Amino acid sequence: MKLVRLVVYLVSATFACGVDGNEANRPFYDGVRAEASGDLDTAIASYEKAVAISHSANLHGNLANLHYKTGSSGKAILHYRKALLLDPGNPEISSNLAFARKAAGLPPASPSADDFYFAPESISIWVWATTIAFWLGIYLGLILTRSYLYGFTKIVGVIGWAGIVAFGTYAIWRADRNIDFLAREAVAVLPATTNEGNETTVIRLRRYAGGANDANAELKPGEVVRIDKDEKGQLKMHVTKDQVKWYLARSISGGKKGWATDKELQRILQ
Repeated sequence: MKLVRLVVYLVSATFACGVDGNEANRPFYDGVRAEASGDLDTAIASYEKAVAISHSANLHGNLANLHYKTGSSGKAILHYRKALLLDPGNPEISSNLAFARKAAGLPPASPSADDFYFAPESISIWVWATTIAFWLGIYLGLILTRSYLYGFTKIVGVIGWAGIVAFGTYAIWRADRNIDFLAREAVAVLPATTNEGNETTVIRLRRYAGGANDANAELKPGEVVRIDKDEKGQLKMHVTKDQVKWYLARSISGGKKGWATDKELQRILQ
């Protein structure tokens, strides 16, 4: 199911445009015209309508640029991240994301093997490669058992084959784990006001859902968190009496944990 959610997000633009291209494109072009005329607020509103219909790297990149220009660093980072997910090799998007993180006072992201070799989109490659290696090894093993190769050579071959299959299995597990991380990833975005009507510059993680002043920790706009899972493996959330949805989330390092609304924590795959 985790992989299905990722695939649905990545191809949603294709299906949406296939159903009604004019409906999907109209808000986008409205946004382009508003941006060209200097009406950034209207452009943002139009682009937001467009992303509710479909997704594309260009659309999210444009929306991220406008949020950055209007000072919404959290939403800028969110949409740069969405754009990069749709177009991982785009250097301009990567550069803009890094610049937005620096401007928001966040440390530079450190690329790791999870971003390249074990990225979520790599899981199908690892599954096929490991499956082929496994059955090819079985086939060759049946042939070699009747060959005149020395026993030591056969043992080395079996150990090498087992090592390749074991590494492929590990790679599948790690890519699947990153799919789960991605499904739970959210970016802290700054609401205009608190529940008390006061302006705020941080996102507070409360001790319990619905809490107002009991901040357990604080996040800067643009910080990435992961939403916890409940005992059923679903996102841990609670809907209060006023119909506000709350998520229990923690920072990537695990040092910060608490509840925040879905307006304050916006998911990448959403």
